[in-house]
Amino acid sequence: MRVSLIKYFVANMLDRVLDRAVQAHGALGLTDDTVLGYMWRHERAARIYDGPDEVHKSVVAREVLKPYGVDVEV
Repeated sequence: MRVSLIKYFVANMLDRVLDRAVQAHGALGLTDDTVLGYMWRHERAARIYDGPDEVHKSVVAREVLKPYGVDVEV
């Protein structure tokens, strides 16, 4: 469960940070003249091959609800 929490939080925080950085640099942030363009393009793919957000949220929800006797089937 902790891994799912970390993967979800870090991936979303990375998305927010990169979005702000690209916004701050304008069109230059999307070019290959800065590392931001590369990171921004590849960050989204990393969120998918690392497992979609919904999968991580489901893992966390199952673990949180388990002590209350709720058995969630996927």
